[in-house]
Amino acid sequence: MLKHDNFFTQLTQIEPSEIKGAFVSFLFIFLLMASYMIMKPVRDALPSDWGDVSLAQQWTYTFIVSTIAVAIYNVFASRISLRKIVPGVFVFFAISFLGIYSAYRAGVEVTFLGKVFYVWSSVFSLFHISVFWSFISQHYNKSESKRVFGFINTGASAGAICGPLLIILLAKSMSVDNILLVTSVVLISTLPLIAILNRHFDKKETEGQRAVTLSSNPFTGFQELLTHKRLLGIALFIFLFTGISAFLYSTQKELLIEYSRVERKQLLGSVELATNILTIIIGIFATNRIARKFGMATTLSLVPFIVGLLLLLLSANPAIMLVLALQVTRRAGNYAITRPAREILFTAVDREARFKTKPFIDVAVYRGGDVFWIWLIAFLGDGWLDLGLAPLLWVAAAVAVAWGIVGLYLGRKHDADEQDKEV
Repeated sequence: MLKHDNFFTQLTQIEPSEIKGAFVSFLFIFLLMASYMIMKPVRDALPSDWGDVSLAQQWTYTFIVSTIAVAIYNVFASRISLRKIVPGVFVFFAISFLGIYSAYRAGVEVTFLGKVFYVWSSVFSLFHISVFWSFISQHYNKSESKRVFGFINTGASAGAICGPLLIILLAKSMSVDNILLVTSVVLISTLPLIAILNRHFDKKETEGQRAVTLSSNPFTGFQELLTHKRLLGIALFIFLFTGISAFLYSTQKELLIEYSRVERKQLLGSVELATNILTIIIGIFATNRIARKFGMATTLSLVPFIVGLLLLLLSANPAIMLVLALQVTRRAGNYAITRPAREILFTAVDREARFKTKPFIDVAVYRGGDVFWIWLIAFLGDGWLDLGLAPLLWVAAAVAVAWGIVGLYLGRKHDADEQDKEV
């Protein structure tokens, strides 16, 4: 066993005492991501039946519902212990999907129910991962998180691969609405893992570290966001990230018009597969080494600056294959490097920020960014200014540079705080 531990430690830089927690956390996020990816193809198929205005409306509704959901979550987090609120979130989502399944079975109007499902599954797609990282980050310090978080996050990519494969294998024997049942079962299956992790972390932490009481004021998370420069910086970092996603989504959509639906599905499926495989490789072999050797400033700004440069190159030759290659680079870089680094930042804040402010940033700010950027692109494009593809990509490159500058600021602040504590 020791030899295996030594090999794994050499491979991932994770210490032997951290292996159990890392593996269980890996499996935890694997199941969470699989639960979403199981139903993602159903969600993504719905907008094909809607017009552009209807889709923009659904994105707006998603932002509104996300903000309300985070507010309700903060109320419960102020009154319920963290040991109950974390599993409670996943049980609640499992029950909600069972409710949608029941509505399908009861014959509720399909178009309306589809839009409800689209909005609610979009809220879930960010909420469940945010709560996962709130739960995990409270148990790791800055140095531990640099070793462990990259590996843990590869579980999300593994789940993103296996979730759709399960549906493909069961496609002939499973109706669309039954997919919601599978999602609910997978979500419930995370509960034993939460119990295992609670026991594991209890053994390594002191009684003081295990304090699980949050302020009874449900607005403290929002108040911390407004008064905490680090949290405002993280919110801006995510807001700019959503801008890059929106510009590339718009460019991809524009260039895929010439392809048939079958060809689009094949191309985008290849992007998904390449992204998740590359994420796993980078997450295991590179993420923790980059963070530990070059520091958080480089880790947080590396992908934004690379994406900015590639966007400028793309503007000179906006070919679909280059767009898809850039999508793979951006998404794999985000999942394997930027996202774990972003979660490391939350090891430097208190529990109020982790459990109350973090979901607001991860869910409400993210969805608010989606709405802002999609309407801005529409305004810059055929909505008003009628800019061509190349000028839009120049704007996107400028956003990417701003994204990288914010990453530099956050990373330098984190590295400076870490050095101060070591002195």
